[in-house]
Amino acid sequence: MTAYSPGAARLLLAPVTITATKPLLPTHIKGFLWVDTLFRGTRLVRDLEYYWNPRAANLTGQTIQFWDHLDRRHAHLDHGALSADELGRLYVSFHASGDARPMNLLRHYTERVEREGWVHPATRAATGEWKRQLDLLGVHDPGLTADRPAQLSIDETVELLTRRHLCVDHRGHGGPAYLDGTRWGMPLRTVVGTDGHANYLLVILRDLLPRLADGDRVLLVYDDDLSHDYALLARVLGALGARPSRLPLGRVPLGGVIRSSRHGGWDGHTIGRLAGLCLEEFDEAAYRLGMRLYFIAMLKRTSAEPFRLDLLRRALSRATRMLREADGRPEPADRLLGCATPAGWIDPYRLTDGLFARRASASLLDQVYL
Repeated sequence: MTAYSPGAARLLLAPVTITATKPLLPTHIKGFLWVDTLFRGTRLVRDLEYYWNPRAANLTGQTIQFWDHLDRRHAHLDHGALSADELGRLYVSFHASGDARPMNLLRHYTERVEREGWVHPATRAATGEWKRQLDLLGVHDPGLTADRPAQLSIDETVELLTRRHLCVDHRGHGGPAYLDGTRWGMPLRTVVGTDGHANYLLVILRDLLPRLADGDRVLLVYDDDLSHDYALLARVLGALGARPSRLPLGRVPLGGVIRSSRHGGWDGHTIGRLAGLCLEEFDEAAYRLGMRLYFIAMLKRTSAEPFRLDLLRRALSRATRMLREADGRPEPADRLLGCATPAGWIDPYRLTDGLFARRASASLLDQVYL
């Protein structure tokens, strides 16, 4: 397929990052497949950078507090030998235990992450397992094991935002720092607590602000339940000269219930389990395409449809036929560009849903789905 260039400006693709403290579950799989398909489709028509920084998630309070819990309560375990499933069960137990210590007692963890990009052995091992499973799915590695120091410190970021009247900083008086979206009718949002710990929103800003030139487009991809935070983040980036767009993705219910992975209830639905079941019957190409057909076209962006193994199997069967019947001609440029949003990125749902209505192009399947 020819690379098409409509002359659009650079686009930065910035999905919310997650830490490997559990196995990949249907909600995570959906997120990775949507972003991967969006990235691989969009880069055929315009300049695109896919930015993933593991430090962003590794500096969050829930990650640091879980690492501390492992070191205090499970020091007898070989953390680097834990499987992602085993680690996930410890993660669920931690959140149920109320064992989280205050962040002002855990600065040695955040300082080590900031100073040297340190990752806890348990998370390092689980990340390796994630990478193997994502490689099997044909998902582009955005830098799961990369070490990318933030170019702005907490103080520099707060100062920059304060100068632009986007932050209210009470730290000099023992208080927190807030993102200030009141000009848009949004409430103040704490980004640095009284304990001095910066939350994920400030970590994202530390990462993105030095990477965005005036007029650059940025696409923010995130879980739907973070929409309030990301609406504020988009406003702030826009006020600083960027041109943001947003793509919220709904979680995948398990057993009819939408819950965070930290609450459990996911046994039997991990990526390892699903891959094993799929590859017993279907080949690797059908697995890669079928998973995308299911998680993108059948579950859609915000569908509340619960995960169903029978529908996943149907998607893999459809993928097998689609691969067998694929058309050898190049994908027409106007068809691909017809799936572009006004912000200039290819909509994974429109592109993938369109595969059901016509014979698929082998070149499109190869470059975007396999």
